[in-house]
Amino acid sequence: MKLPESLAAALTAADEAYLIALCNKGTYNRAKKDLAALASPPQAECTPDGVQVQLGQVTCLIRAPLGDSRCSCPSSAVCRHRISAILWLQSQLEGPADGQAPDREAPPPQEAEPDFPSLRAYPPEKLVRQLGARRHAADLVRWQSGQGAKITAGGSVVTVELPWAAASVRLLEPLEHSTCSCHSKSFCVHKAEALFFWQLEQGLVPAALQEAAPAAGSGWDPEQARGVCQGVRQALAAQMATGLSRLPPSVCDTTERLAALCHTGRLPRLERALRRLQEEYAAYFRRSATYRDTSLLARFGQAWRLAQAIEAAPEDRILQLAGTFRDEYRPAGPMQLYLLGLRQVTGRNNSGYEGAVYYFWDTEGRCFYTYSDLRPAFYEKPRRRSPLQLWGMPCTLDQAWNCVLRLHGARVNGEGGLSGTSSCHADLGQRVLPGEILPPEALCTDFEQLLQKHSAAGLPERERLAVVRPAQCIPQPYDRVQQLFQMRLLDDAGRDLWVTVRYDQTEQPVIDALERLEAGLRKDTARMPVFFGTVYRDKDLLRLYPIEYFGPDSWQAAPPEEECP
Repeated sequence: MKLPESLAAALTAADEAYLIALCNKGTYNRAKKDLAALASPPQAECTPDGVQVQLGQVTCLIRAPLGDSRCSCPSSAVCRHRISAILWLQSQLEGPADGQAPDREAPPPQEAEPDFPSLRAYPPEKLVRQLGARRHAADLVRWQSGQGAKITAGGSVVTVELPWAAASVRLLEPLEHSTCSCHSKSFCVHKAEALFFWQLEQGLVPAALQEAAPAAGSGWDPEQARGVCQGVRQALAAQMATGLSRLPPSVCDTTERLAALCHTGRLPRLERALRRLQEEYAAYFRRSATYRDTSLLARFGQAWRLAQAIEAAPEDRILQLAGTFRDEYRPAGPMQLYLLGLRQVTGRNNSGYEGAVYYFWDTEGRCFYTYSDLRPAFYEKPRRRSPLQLWGMPCTLDQAWNCVLRLHGARVNGEGGLSGTSSCHADLGQRVLPGEILPPEALCTDFEQLLQKHSAAGLPERERLAVVRPAQCIPQPYDRVQQLFQMRLLDDAGRDLWVTVRYDQTEQPVIDALERLEAGLRKDTARMPVFFGTVYRDKDLLRLYPIEYFGPDSWQAAPPEEECP
């Protein structure tokens, strides 16, 4: 039979894998059985649209590309009748007489690998827009960490497995006939992800698209952001002109409303700055002993300068200045973490959030991660915190202290915060002492390194975390004027680091623990503890807020005593 040239080429290129991808394996096998069981041979007639094949009571119109073929049956998908007609036409390519049984079920696949022109021609820029900023960034992390899609290219089909989405995509030529396990007939997000990973593997994605762009989020409007910042500056200017002594207590509510406007305008950094300013105002009107004018002015100036910078910035710079919300997490792959400590947080020192922050050491990446179990305390009194269970562990997170956790499917944000997503699973390891987990280079004994690497202004908390072993601890008298508990730490060169805790009702347990440590040091000055905390500068002093401290016995097991000969 003389077939149209385009149809003959499509039939020749369509191997078994391609036909199965058009429908499914069950439909393909059923089509072969139906073709072999036909009582009378099919009848074919060439038409301007293709080849019309009569299979018993059913009529199929086969044309190129094969996915555009039609059938008189009610099925809207590629049915068994169309596959039977395609198989029969393939058998006619070598010229058996009409009505003769086919010598084979399908032609052997071509030796030359297909080039997939429509897959190569699809613009990567359009793919990135279809994926969205967040999914695009997550896919780049998967690709760069070696946890990307599993791509199997064989014959005329490219099979792409997406484990995180539980989806399997078969990319075909032409692209619109590709199929997905989600059964979507449109170009679904799984097909877009599969094509993006295939183009990455083929080197078709420009370098500019291999870097994640800051996510503006849905509904983000730069003009709205500038308008919010203008309103914030005007409100702050009015507060400054009025003066602190003449401001009414309702300024706390006003500042809170400004923070809510920043949240709506997707300005998380400015929102957090205003919440910190609101806490300073609240401390002033409560006549709190911890209130300081300098702290209020610092918070005020920070909010003012940030609002001014965002208002004057170009659109691309606004995204950087606006920051990101803390719930924008990206895949991090498998991780092995060690729970080193936790810190109780109050609304005052965490901008209106209360709860606990857990600190983990990454044994492979050799850096710190955190998990924040915090709840907003802006509008209601905080409730009692129930024991926290995460990642399918058989115990609470508090009970996993000093244990090794192996996380599968972990997700982290840009600030090193871990997600509590249910898709992450943790295997609980044995309890070990921290000195057996942290390498010697992670233990700081030279305070000059703390000054250079961990105390610069503007560093996020994650980069100011340090584990410190002093050469000497010198107890200090309690400062009743500033209500400070302090302990002076010295290294071998005599450089000092001040452990500092400002008295507050919520800090009472921390101060009690440090006072017990101080009493023990007075009795035995040789048993130097190890401190884990946050480093910061205060004028000319280098200070440390302690999160945990470890005595010699709780840091590392003592070496076994040598037996006397």
